[in-house]
Amino acid sequence: MLSYYISGSNQFTIRTENTSSGELSLHLDNLYTNTTSSYDLSGSYTFTPYENILVFSQSLEGVVDVGDEFLLHIMDSGSKIWDGSLQVYKQQEIVKSDYDTQNDGYVSNVSNNEYIVLD
Repeated sequence: MLSYYISGSNQFTIRTENTSSGELSLHLDNLYTNTTSSYDLSGSYTFTPYENILVFSQSLEGVVDVGDEFLLHIMDSGSKIWDGSLQVYKQQEIVKSDYDTQNDGYVSNVSNNEYIVLD
């Protein structure tokens, strides 16, 4: 499964079947709305033939919403060279100076760390 972050840098690296035509396209099938979107990847990818590694980036702004899930197909002149899935997340930033715990409702009691040792 691939992860897509809205307003983030989305570069994907996957291993595909053999391809040689250079006419790659990306097809997304939304699992919630049953709609399909297609994108031409020409000129926006690099392919390493001896390892079959495909590196590409594609902006899906305005097409996807947070929480959407897609079946993802990469096609080479009409034949599938890769099948997978994609899930959409909101871009998150971690600011350590403003760290919040996940459970702010719980406050532990102050202790002086004295223990009773029994023999």
